[in-house]
Amino acid sequence: MSKYILGSHNSWSYLKPRKWWMRLIAFTARCQRATIIEQYTLHDVRCFDLRVRFKEPEVLIVAHGIVEYEYDIVRLLNDLLWLDTRGDCYVRVIHEVRNKKQYTDFSKEYFIAFCERMRQRYPNIHFWCGRNLYNWEYDYHFESPEPTCTEKYSSVCPPKYLDDWYPWLYAKLNNEKILQQGTEDDILLIDFVNIKEL
Repeated sequence: MSKYILGSHNSWSYLKPRKWWMRLIAFTARCQRATIIEQYTLHDVRCFDLRVRFKEPEVLIVAHGIVEYEYDIVRLLNDLLWLDTRGDCYVRVIHEVRNKKQYTDFSKEYFIAFCERMRQRYPNIHFWCGRNLYNWEYDYHFESPEPTCTEKYSSVCPPKYLDDWYPWLYAKLNNEKILQQGTEDDILLIDFVNIKEL
């Protein structure tokens, strides 16, 4: 088995939801408890999964599905700057739009501009993906080669009764086995990187 890079699925989902009703269902969208710095320093994460969309021109929202987080562009830029100074990180950027209503011309335009700015501003981060969740097509093509990736978390792995409802429980029951099995791909993405043993 080759040595892979550990990645955190929905890396910023440890944040506080923006609205009261989002807090009621936050457990279904939360995939991490550790902050970005903790993921890097305490849990050896080197690949981060960033999901963003734009509700208004230049207004960036970090989200997972319908849950949006209390987070602004300044805090995100600070996180990315910190990762850039490490010089060994990957960030997968996904356009978090899941239906035709969300996938507007301006949202795509601002996602493209965002990806281009991040690529230029943080040259020591290996950015990749650039797809949207509506049709899984590329909205932006990063110039660097795309790594191979194995995704092992509740919404993509059986048993489906856990699906998106209990990512923490899925991680608790499966992370140890997933990490022991590893992957031949470049990156292994998991939920709750802080849960490594039962």
